[in-house]
Amino acid sequence: MPPIKFEHAQFGSIVANGVRYDYDLILTAAGEIRARPKHLSKKYGGWHTILGPEEIKFALAGAPKIVLIATGHFGVLPIHAQTRALIAQLGIVLECARIHRALARYDELARAGKRVAMILHLTC
Repeated sequence: MPPIKFEHAQFGSIVANGVRYDYDLILTAAGEIRARPKHLSKKYGGWHTILGPEEIKFALAGAPKIVLIATGHFGVLPIHAQTRALIAQLGIVLECARIHRALARYDELARAGKRVAMILHLTC
């Protein structure tokens, strides 16, 4: 499957493969694009919905070697320690960056033929 083409990333929305999304996304290494199931992480509380381990399991479909987390325009997305531990336990490389850097990194990795999954936080 060809890499996903991103364009027009702005606060609260992104265009991927010509389709506009106004919500956080999970992209699998198999090329599936789906809504981030934030409701699964509400139980962790906080002022911002943390990225919990229940959510990251969706990104693991397609057996990625790298999970890339776009932490938002200002890098605010908190990542639960159990999420980090699960990724490490599976021997998957975790990379985190603000959204524009993460999108550039995704392009680099995809062009190099790497199996990469990505979680995109589109706001702060």
